[in-house]
Amino acid sequence: MKILKYIILILILWGIDSFSFFVFGETIGGYVSHLTFILLLGYYFFARKRPVIIPLAILGVSYFIISGLTYIDNYEVYINEFIKYGILIICGAEVARDTSSKELILFLLIGAASVLIHSLFFADNYGRYSGFYLNPNGAAFVCLIGYCLTFNISNKTTKYLFTFIFTFAGILTFSRFFFLMWFLITLLSAISNKKNLQLFGIGIGTLALLISFATILQVNTTRFSLLIGLLNNNAQTERLTEDSRMSRWSTYYNDILDKPIFGNGYKSFSGIDNIKQGVHNTYLMVLGEAGIIPFLIIIGIYLYLIRKTIYGYKTNTDKLLLAISLSAILLTMHNYFNYYLILFITIWLFNRVSTNNSQENEITL
Repeated sequence: MKILKYIILILILWGIDSFSFFVFGETIGGYVSHLTFILLLGYYFFARKRPVIIPLAILGVSYFIISGLTYIDNYEVYINEFIKYGILIICGAEVARDTSSKELILFLLIGAASVLIHSLFFADNYGRYSGFYLNPNGAAFVCLIGYCLTFNISNKTTKYLFTFIFTFAGILTFSRFFFLMWFLITLLSAISNKKNLQLFGIGIGTLALLISFATILQVNTTRFSLLIGLLNNNAQTERLTEDSRMSRWSTYYNDILDKPIFGNGYKSFSGIDNIKQGVHNTYLMVLGEAGIIPFLIIIGIYLYLIRKTIYGYKTNTDKLLLAISLSAILLTMHNYFNYYLILFITIWLFNRVSTNNSQENEITL
């Protein structure tokens, strides 16, 4: 079972299905995707059966049924995604329950290391690196989640080493979201333990290292120049923190107001036409596609995670920071129901906080 669990973790946490699709083509990528869910079903068959996570199940059922009754552009995609979501919520929950914090962070560390390998050995003119994840923003999410988990590593040397790897890999994605959330998470962690202020030193050190090796790594020149300007207190670097997402969200407001109760239908906010790129906000996507009921459910789920993790903030700092990060990540993506890595991490955290799991106050490595 352990070997089967590790294979599933590799497939989900490293995004191997999309990686296979890109490297080996559509056929192989499809086989790998199907294999992931076959293995999940197999794991569930042999695993100890525990209760389904009701809120996530209700979220999925309400979203797919309401949005599907309103509008469906592609029935095959709709049914396929609905089934896969159900398998992940039910069967993936057993894998998540059996995955320790140590195992989770180690697999995420390898995923982050793939970003470093990408930058060192497969440098390109784009200059934003993503490793296994193909999309730099997706790689940034992985680095951010891994960074949150480092706060409860017991061994200081290991903690700082992991912190450096996740931070440096995240910087190489040149994700503005990563920069902002890394700063916020580090600041919040210092409220729990003032010694965490030292982590800003690691951040500065990784930036200095990046500047030193910028030519070798062929970093993204536009974002790198803005970053250098920011360090030099250049007023023009406002552009580094500017984001077109709010203006993109605003293009969908009228559609939301037109049909706030039951939404506009499945994938209507996901950029399926050639006019709009997608809302890039999970909360607005759920509201716009399926209406107010699933919207309130998903808001409730992530508020629940934050509320539950606040109580153990001193001893389980990583859990609160992870809950905050997951809630923030949803502001930047509109493919929640088939973004299996984010769903899996949500399931993993939900299981920990709902069962008051106190056996992993520290990660021993």
